[in-house]
Amino acid sequence: MDHHEFVEAYKNDTLNAFVSQKVAADYISRRLWLPLIRLPMVGGAVALALIGWLITGIILFVLAFAIPHLIKKNSVAIVMYQALHDAETYYDLREAGVLEVYE
Repeated sequence: MDHHEFVEAYKNDTLNAFVSQKVAADYISRRLWLPLIRLPMVGGAVALALIGWLITGIILFVLAFAIPHLIKKNSVAIVMYQALHDAETYYDLREAGVLEVYE
C-alpha cells in the first residue's frame, strides 16, 4: 500500500493498521534523542538548585522526567500523525516495522 492509498483508507475509515506502543515509544525516543535532552535538563536543574534557585531547579528536574514520559505515552498518535502527513516518514515507519498495515 502506498502513501496515497494509506491516507485515503484512513479518511474512509477502512484502514487496518497496527502500531505497538512500546515499538513506537522506542522509535520516537531514538528519533528525538530523548536521553540526550534529559541529561542537560537534569544537570541544569541541579545547578539551579545549588545556586539557590531551588523551586526553579525542582520544576526543571520534574520536567526533565515528565516531558519524555508524556512524549512516549503519546507516541502512537505522534507516529500516526507523521505517517499521514509525510510520505517519506510513512515508508520509513513501514520499513522499520513500527507501522504495520494490513490490506
